Amino acid sequence: MFTWKHICWISFAAFHLLVAALHAAHMEEWPGHTSWLMKRLSAYGDYTGTGNIFSFFAPNIGNEIAVVYTIANKKKQQVTRLEGANTECNRRIRTIYNFFSISEAQPLLASSCAAYMLHRYPESEMIRITVIGRQVPDMQAFRAGAEPKWEPFLVKDYKKKIASR
Repeated sequence: MFTWKHICWISFAAFHLLVAALHAAHMEEWPGHTSWLMKRLSAYGDYTGTGNIFSFFAPNIGNEIAVVYTIANKKKQQVTRLEGANTECNRRIRTIYNFFSISEAQPLLASSCAAYMLHRYPESEMIRITVIGRQVPDMQAFRAGAEPKWEPFLVKDYKKKIASR
């Protein structure tokens, strides 16, 4: 038996889910969305978080970016990545690496990463930064047999400056 309290809670939950569904359907992009009701639904979505648009079935998937460091001095050379045992730390590093997709940010990010690695490996004389992106094909190309592939899109060398006496 439903009480008045149950009916109120069910109605509120249904309304909340309706607003979430409308936002997921990109309600704000619909023509004529400037009506009083649409503005109120949009405000409700902004305040409660139901206004987030999670495009789970987006037509394109973002490319994954990784950075490979080649550290060298006169005696040896080693290739490494900046990863550790902490998954949260690795997630944050990958988030920073995603900014390499912005061409204006690439020189600054590359020099920042090189400075960090030169500090981390003080015996090194040169750092090569290789930024690679995993190119994911769209669904049509995937159905035709295309597979994701890693391709380098930025390679920069940085040398340690030796202070003159």
